Amino acid sequence: MSYKPKTLFRLIEDINSSLYLPHIQRPFVWEEEQMVKLFDSLMRNYPIQTLLFWRTKDEIKARQFMNVVDWDADLSDYYEPNVSKEGHEKVFVLDGQQRLQTLFAIFSGAIKPEGSDRAEAYFEVASGEAVADSGLQYSLKFSNSPLPFPWYRVADLLGKDSQKNAEELSDRANDLLDTSDAAMTPEYAPSDDQQKARQKQVRRNFSQLVSLLREEKHFWVQELDGVANKYPYRTVLDIFVRVNSGGTKLDASDLMFAAMKEGWGEIEEAIEDTTELLNSTNLDFDKSFPLKCLLVVHGRGAEASPEKFSGEDGTKLLQDMKAGWDRAEQAFQELRDFLKSDLKVYADKVIRSYNSFIPLFDYLYANPKPNERSKALMRAYHYKAQMFGWYSQSTDSVINGLHSIVGIASPAGFPMAEVKNFFRSRGNKTDLHPTDLNTSRLRYILLNLVYVDQMGGSPFDVKFKGNEPHIDHIYPRHALLTKLALPSSEVNTIGNFRFVGATDNIRKRAELPADYFGRLKAAGTPIEKHLLVDFYSAVPSSMAFDALTYRAFREARANKIWEICNKTVNPESIAAPAEAVA
Repeated sequence: MSYKPKTLFRLIEDINSSLYLPHIQRPFVWEEEQMVKLFDSLMRNYPIQTLLFWRTKDEIKARQFMNVVDWDADLSDYYEPNVSKEGHEKVFVLDGQQRLQTLFAIFSGAIKPEGSDRAEAYFEVASGEAVADSGLQYSLKFSNSPLPFPWYRVADLLGKDSQKNAEELSDRANDLLDTSDAAMTPEYAPSDDQQKARQKQVRRNFSQLVSLLREEKHFWVQELDGVANKYPYRTVLDIFVRVNSGGTKLDASDLMFAAMKEGWGEIEEAIEDTTELLNSTNLDFDKSFPLKCLLVVHGRGAEASPEKFSGEDGTKLLQDMKAGWDRAEQAFQELRDFLKSDLKVYADKVIRSYNSFIPLFDYLYANPKPNERSKALMRAYHYKAQMFGWYSQSTDSVINGLHSIVGIASPAGFPMAEVKNFFRSRGNKTDLHPTDLNTSRLRYILLNLVYVDQMGGSPFDVKFKGNEPHIDHIYPRHALLTKLALPSSEVNTIGNFRFVGATDNIRKRAELPADYFGRLKAAGTPIEKHLLVDFYSAVPSSMAFDALTYRAFREARANKIWEICNKTVNPESIAAPAEAVA
């Protein structure tokens, strides 16, 4: 096994020419916020862990990295049959896909946000002097149109500026900024000291950017050489599972427990029991979640750090936590019951942010045993938070801002109006509209909501591991595209999507809906939970395979889905007449 440094330039050059992803790798899952955070870490010169590669000539299915990150991509479009063949030498990434795909997108490619085909990375060249509320020090953002200076297109480092050194780049940037400063009126122009500080920061930024690309000190690679040595696929698979399953990695909560135990020896056991309780619905909370909950309700803010448990204030905090533990334990139990019995969430696929549950705990701590109306509003809050990305950035600031709204006694019930006003002030959406139902990244959340409403339970609550539901087309996708010549925009819509167990999806024969659902109905299967519309559920033979019938079915079912989603996500609003959303 070799262990050596590599430049980012070389890594990017190798991607999709000799460096690929094995088929066992999961899809790219990092959100834009995580991508920006990685860039911030590199600009701060933080280490980002070793990358693990495997060189082989074995016949292993090889997948390309995405030139444009598309979270809704079909992974089969990225497989390379020729590279996958036995005898073709290639290098696979066993650990580091999320980091490498992020760096590839920032420095050479782009991402595909909702509603845009391509958004490239731009860096604010004078940033870095202070840490923002988000916890980030360096400003990077993706834009689908060129941004004006002082935003710098990062891909230019490998493009038109590839032959320039850091000094040339920073001199040009500072000249432009100096010119801009000179054009300001005296009262707004920076002082000489401020200008010199900015010039120094710009030089430091370009020096770091060029260093990241061209110097062999930031990225280290461990490579299993399966060409020169024996690394059977079974061994490599075992290594892959181990490095991607986490093991016993230390996290921030472990460091905090070391600072806390002197003041409350039983704290770690209490937190571990609470984490296990919350995960009894097949979710994946870590120990930092209950710690952040406790920090919030005791008025210390959501930012978790060992320093909060040191000194006199730390001693007082631990005393307060210990004294209030019975109340907190009850709130955690109520939160767990709410997750299991009211939300019925059983899988990460329907949760975009675990942090959104902290304000629910905050509310339950201050308002135990909420009534049914409050629970309905809490459900609505949950879906709004997940669908509208309320926790996609500045998460701790959001939680801290909500504490003064949800963390107080509310005799009138869950304060949905105030919560919505808070998020509106931040520029977030607060109400579900029919057009939102065809947002591709919301499919799992929306369909889970519908099935929970129809079944009274989660379709992800399965007896057999591996049989979690897949999204399936009711009218077969291929037949609609080829035989009826319909565009994909008419095929891939919420009105034509349903859940089907993974095992059933594999076994499902290529049948048209009238035959398929007719056969299920004859066998006693409750097809109404899939079809939703009474007419088609009663007479599945009416689902003829022609464009007119398909469109009528799709629109009727989409309107039924809107009716279900509207009453759950917007219960505080007067329901508007259903609109066609197919």
